[in-house]
Amino acid sequence: MPMPDRAKWAERQIAVLIDMGDDAMDAEKFVNDALATVPEGEDPETYVEPPELAMQRAEITAEDVADARAEWYADEAIPQRYKRLLDAKEKEGKG
Repeated sequence: MPMPDRAKWAERQIAVLIDMGDDAMDAEKFVNDALATVPEGEDPETYVEPPELAMQRAEITAEDVADARAEWYADEAIPQRYKRLLDAKEKEGKG
């Protein structure tokens, strides 16, 4: 698939994600990340990533955990009591 077609595919996917309620920047990042896994010459509409590569990408790293923790604490919709539970569980695991 030539690059302009890949770009059109990406634009369509981004538009669909935005229509579904995703943030525009998140939608663009997700589609670009997905498109980056598609080898040149493959159709992104039908390409299926080999399971070994998908599993490598699915691993949870310490950085992933730190990012999730930061988002949890920054989210004003999450009551403080739940944030304290996370702290207590963390101390319990280390103690």
